[in-house]
Amino acid sequence: MKNKRLVVLDIECYPNYFLLAVKSIDKKKLLTFEAFGADEKLDREQRSRIHSLLTKYTTFGFNSIKYDIPMIAYALKGATCKELYKVSKDIIEKNQPDWMTYQKLGIEQPAYDHFDISEPAPAVMISLKNYGTRVGSKKLWDLPFDPHKPVTRDEADTLRRYCENDLDVTTDLYDVISDRIDLRVAMGEDYGLDLRSKSDAQIAETVISSELEKVGVKAVKPVLQDNYKTKYKAPDFIKFESYDLNDLLQTVQDIKFELQANGSVKIPKELANRKIIIGNTTYKMGIGGLHSQEKSLSVVSNKTHVMRNADFASYYPFIILNLGLFPKHLGAGFLKVYRKIVETRLKAKREGDKLVADSLKITINGSFGKFGSKYSKLYSPDLLLATTITGQLTLLMLIEQMEKHNIPVQSANTDGLEYFCPRDKVDLAESLVFDLELVTGFEMEHGEYQALHASNVNNYVAVYDGYTKAKGLYAETTLSKGRSTPIVYEAVRKYLLDGTKLGFTITSCKNINEFVSARTVKGGGVYDGNYLGKMVRWYYSTKSKGPITYKLNGNKVPKTDGCVPMMDLTDELPEDLDWEWYEAEAISKLKDLGVDYA
Repeated sequence: MKNKRLVVLDIECYPNYFLLAVKSIDKKKLLTFEAFGADEKLDREQRSRIHSLLTKYTTFGFNSIKYDIPMIAYALKGATCKELYKVSKDIIEKNQPDWMTYQKLGIEQPAYDHFDISEPAPAVMISLKNYGTRVGSKKLWDLPFDPHKPVTRDEADTLRRYCENDLDVTTDLYDVISDRIDLRVAMGEDYGLDLRSKSDAQIAETVISSELEKVGVKAVKPVLQDNYKTKYKAPDFIKFESYDLNDLLQTVQDIKFELQANGSVKIPKELANRKIIIGNTTYKMGIGGLHSQEKSLSVVSNKTHVMRNADFASYYPFIILNLGLFPKHLGAGFLKVYRKIVETRLKAKREGDKLVADSLKITINGSFGKFGSKYSKLYSPDLLLATTITGQLTLLMLIEQMEKHNIPVQSANTDGLEYFCPRDKVDLAESLVFDLELVTGFEMEHGEYQALHASNVNNYVAVYDGYTKAKGLYAETTLSKGRSTPIVYEAVRKYLLDGTKLGFTITSCKNINEFVSARTVKGGGVYDGNYLGKMVRWYYSTKSKGPITYKLNGNKVPKTDGCVPMMDLTDELPEDLDWEWYEAEAISKLKDLGVDYA
């Protein structure tokens, strides 16, 4: 959505000061509107200009639908700084939704063309400052003054600069996720909905609810009894040969599954404590999926064996459709809507229509999270349980057959498995997969690669011909992953791919952002007597003055031994960068994968 009429906004509010700052997305033009004094308000001219600006331009912010827009609406009604501060305090401390704020104030929600990027951004419940570390924003700046105390004129000048920096960080984040916003705009045009401010799961609920209404089904939140319990019934195709797996199947069907206070399904002790051993690999079932329990696994294809994987395609959607599962309170009409979405996405994927395929993937994947949320119209613990348990048992069926034919399974996770296949049994392995497909109606996709190195099932590097696929710690840094010395893991991946020396990869990098780590510090961090803020960023140095400590208790912030803070990113690498620390850390991460560094 590269729109020349797009601007970013943010607010600062104190008992005696109110500031609205607006900036163009090229970061060149800044406008500020402010009132100073507890009983002062934005003057008539400022209010007129703000209204004109919000009417003329498309605006966006971070957490702005809940906070900034209601505050602006109240300010435009002539509220004083003191009155605005009281509302600000309510919104923040009570986590007050926007509709409640408007209701309390007795004002209508304004119809400005505005969207909020906090939900479309992929990580869950993290601050703007945290995102700033992930997108490489130049300056991390904590709120400089206590928001509950009046400020001086000089402090107000500082707050203007602080607010402008927040606008720049918000723009940095927008630049990274603009494709996600563009996708939401395109989806919104298809469905006649404004989806720009919604998370993937919220899009799923909104789109499916809208489509249900078109077929005469009104989507409402279900009401479950406080002592609600449910049982799982396996489909007829779930069959095992071994006594242990048949006993597991019976146990799963005997359990009365209960709900936790938050509405999610509680994992019963019968599953939580049960180890499932097939061949030389141990597995555990959970509410979310099956997980193997390997540690420090390193397997390399050779002349006699090859690393392969088999993954279910669109696993959960096909379990739902093939078994005819639907939320009871929505009825079978749900399946008509859900099937259309899934089939349309698969058709778009086959035809290379990436926009449609990606947008409907958001709807399909996002819906599954809503099946487990008691606040959602799609909430259905029965459906969620039937889907995930069936998925795990089906995967165990394939694992049992692989091991029966002496094809050792190395790892399994939710919707697929990795196996170290004798080369003379590749056809046999594929026929076992095909047999399962015939029995279940599900489809699987095959892959072959050179090596699998894993510290556990959630942290691994798979080496293919010419590239690597990594998960967890070893994956490339994304917005969903906190920043922790990315260069270390890049060095590990390159070494595993083609033997590139760790030190060469590390010393060849000239981007300081690849060397830094960052984390949130409750109560704020302190270094060498200086307060840093609640979000800290650092690199490892030969001239460190000690670790960062918690302001609250003086304890060490984890993993900050040998660090130097870098709250402002530099353009050049620091002269005191501790090259040896980074190489030693990379060697340690290789060891966690079961790989010795030569």
